[in-house]
Amino acid sequence: MKKSKICSLAAIAVLASCGLASCGNTNQGDNDAVKAAIADAESMSRDDLFKKAAEEIGSGTLKFVGTSSRFKNSIDPFKTELAKYNPDCANMTITKDSKVDGQIYTSLLGEIEAGVTNGYDGALVQDGYQLQLKGINTGYFYNYIPKEWNDDPNTNKELNGNPFALQYNMKTWMVNNAGGNTTTIDNVWDITADAWKGKLQTMDPRNENVNMDWLITLTKDSWCDQLKEAFEDSSNDNKSLDLTKYESYGAKKKYAYAFMDGYLTNSVFNADDGAARDNITNKTAAGNGGWIVYSKIGSVKESENVSVGNITISALGKDNTDGNTPTSHIKGFGGFMYKHYLQVMKTTSHPYTVCAFINYLSTTETGYAAWGKDIGDYPSLPSINVDRTKYGHGTLDTSTTPYTFTQDNTKANVFSALNDPKSSWWESATGGNVVIEDPAYIVTQYNAVRSFIDKVISSK
Repeated sequence: MKKSKICSLAAIAVLASCGLASCGNTNQGDNDAVKAAIADAESMSRDDLFKKAAEEIGSGTLKFVGTSSRFKNSIDPFKTELAKYNPDCANMTITKDSKVDGQIYTSLLGEIEAGVTNGYDGALVQDGYQLQLKGINTGYFYNYIPKEWNDDPNTNKELNGNPFALQYNMKTWMVNNAGGNTTTIDNVWDITADAWKGKLQTMDPRNENVNMDWLITLTKDSWCDQLKEAFEDSSNDNKSLDLTKYESYGAKKKYAYAFMDGYLTNSVFNADDGAARDNITNKTAAGNGGWIVYSKIGSVKESENVSVGNITISALGKDNTDGNTPTSHIKGFGGFMYKHYLQVMKTTSHPYTVCAFINYLSTTETGYAAWGKDIGDYPSLPSINVDRTKYGHGTLDTSTTPYTFTQDNTKANVFSALNDPKSSWWESATGGNVVIEDPAYIVTQYNAVRSFIDKVISSK
């Protein structure tokens, strides 16, 4: 994948603020001291940064908050690392606060705008729309890129450097093929056909920002081209769809709006992805499908009727039987990769320590271990990725309640859906060909797409 120099945060903020009324006068000016510390930290090796952080924090408190609570599993080993440089760090504290998307931005912005001087130092956030609009365009969130990450030739600086992404999480298409059911999704337009009405489990994009961000990203010219190609392919089960009523959105964008209409009309909305998963893993749901976070099927409670074995991941197809990268390919796109971002707050009291914690989470296997074994999660630094291509191999004990699956690469392939290819396959145009979140673009199109989505859902 092509790599380029990272665009500066200042440039992005200026360009975005020129066209967005939301920015207004909310930018209270830069914190030069914090920016200087971040620039210094970016030039340091991990060893030097940890030494500096240990001196800074001592037995004090680093205030950190995340949309994923997994980061708390990395706190104790991080403290152990800092204690090597300063014994007082064994008694330091890192808060274990976690909040959902809306709450986390409200809390962070509220502190900064109130001039709180002892608020959060850093955050793990998601939802590119809110990050761009509320954190970057306002100048409230600062970007830090670890030297080890930036020096690695295999990281994608253009795509993941600014804002700095810890990892990708993925939503993907899946179908229940229990009992020999042969239903497939080999083309994204398939799910817009009448046959799928009421059979596609997912979440309401008005209540789940990840789905909203995905649908908005589809209106980019490059993805409109992919949708057009898929629509014209012989594998499309809905080629009779009338596109003329979407002509007002443009020659390219009509494909995105037509797809959104069909997807939203046919979908069954759930409170969360876990509930959506539960509605398609029972063998009684054969023939049903879903657009669901991939990692959710890793926590299915196995029984006679409910099993991940009932599920086929559409992008992988049914030929994913040996744990190796499959050759199957879904027309259009195989999933949506949204990101977890690591950001420094402009009002931090411990800039070196929060940079050190971000470095630890994103560039070390121990720091990233909190997410490392989850299918559908991929670090932006490939070298710390866990190979999960044979995660469906092992043994299934049916004498327990629920059944117990023990993963073992050397054993038989029990659950093909768990054999997760590497992110490089998912991102490849000849592999999963996934859509990737683009915060800056999402902000520019949000209002127009949101208005269309509201209209479609209200008429369901």
